[in-house]
Amino acid sequence: MSTAVNLGAASQGAEELFVPSVETDASRAIATTNADEGKTIPQAKPMALPFGLVLPGDKALHQGIVSLADQAVVSATNFATGIIIARTCLQEELGLYMLGFSLILLAIDLQSSLISTPYMVYAPRLKGRAHALYTGSTLLHQLSFSLVAIFALLLGAAAASLGVGPRGLGPVLWALVAAIAFILLREFARRVCFARLQLLTAFLFDACIAVGQIGGLLLLARFHRLSASRAFWAMGLASGAALLWWLWSDRKFCHPRIDESRADLKKNWVFGKWVFASGLVWAVSMNLYPWFLAAFHGTAAAGVWAACLGVVSVGNPALLGIQNLVGPKIAHEYAAAGPKALRRLVLGITAAISVPLFLLCFTLILWGAPLMTLLYGSQYGGNGRVIVVLALGLLVSAPAFCFSRALYVTERADLDFLVNFAALLVMVTLGFWLVRAFGPLGAAFGLLGGNVATSALKVGAYLRMQAHSSTGTNRFN
Repeated sequence: MSTAVNLGAASQGAEELFVPSVETDASRAIATTNADEGKTIPQAKPMALPFGLVLPGDKALHQGIVSLADQAVVSATNFATGIIIARTCLQEELGLYMLGFSLILLAIDLQSSLISTPYMVYAPRLKGRAHALYTGSTLLHQLSFSLVAIFALLLGAAAASLGVGPRGLGPVLWALVAAIAFILLREFARRVCFARLQLLTAFLFDACIAVGQIGGLLLLARFHRLSASRAFWAMGLASGAALLWWLWSDRKFCHPRIDESRADLKKNWVFGKWVFASGLVWAVSMNLYPWFLAAFHGTAAAGVWAACLGVVSVGNPALLGIQNLVGPKIAHEYAAAGPKALRRLVLGITAAISVPLFLLCFTLILWGAPLMTLLYGSQYGGNGRVIVVLALGLLVSAPAFCFSRALYVTERADLDFLVNFAALLVMVTLGFWLVRAFGPLGAAFGLLGGNVATSALKVGAYLRMQAHSSTGTNRFN
């Protein structure tokens, strides 16, 4: 589930435990747009970095800092949410929260592919009324998607109320029925801000949500009223309050028209169908492990899984920052210099990422277990082996990010989609058996197997494609 373990995922929404990693999609989409248009963000006094990277100056550097600060706020907010629940409630409640949040991550991944990513590509090309109409169309798409999500959760909540699923799941799903629209709209608002390069607005938006969400959780914990379902209520209320401010301030730049939205939906589908399919397969293959744990070993086991993933995700802000830096560079390099230069860049960046990643994983292997006890409490002790296996999964999957992005910029998202079936196959065969036999440790090995398979196939698919490609440079249409 955690993108700390699955950084090569098709549509990073979901990035790390309790944190949808939207900035990677944002940077990729904006980079693709710049490549399409032949434009670059103005830079002053750039500084050359190893492997062809450039540290921008002045305005671009300021935007990068704000983007990283926003990522830090989002990461800290959601990371703290998990710790507060773990410290205040039983393991079963953290497990129920994990199950609910896996559904949120799945919805955000699908929303990203269908709505947000196409918007980030097309919106910067439009001006004035055309931009406002397209933003309005996207808002209507978002509201329609939210209604579909609400209906699906209603069915799930009704089934849980009749005794289907883990004990205690019903209140969580009913809370999500009320909160999911606000949570998804919050992610939509963030993507709109990133597409317009309104990074300070995104930062203030997320900071307001952070204050409301953490404040609400601490208040509930203070009066011994905190539970998994009430955590989602707090999340939804905090998101809704911030959304009211954003919608009011953005009203002049959004003109919804139903006829326009239909035409724009067709255009978005043509652009995002393979991204959507790839993200769907990947999200399902990663997000079902906590559900297997809850089914075979109870929600307490899912809570242990959540804590282990939380520890492994401590390095996510830095890793996502690296992705935000190299993602646009990959798109620009292919547009400017062709496939051979892209291959050199991808291999160089992968080597550069592997060094600090190895140090992070080595640290997690040595001190991950004590860190989990320190953060989540003594009741989560004794799971050091799970953290070790998850850290190895991180070491395997994170470097594959560059190869996955290279498949996208070379317009071979269909290959990424096919490769992600390997993770799904591992999950329904080996992973299913491992979870049933060994609990959280088995889930970690299943996740590791899926990451090894997909990472190897993505590297092989890209290198094989490059070996058979022509020397000409593809141009985006």
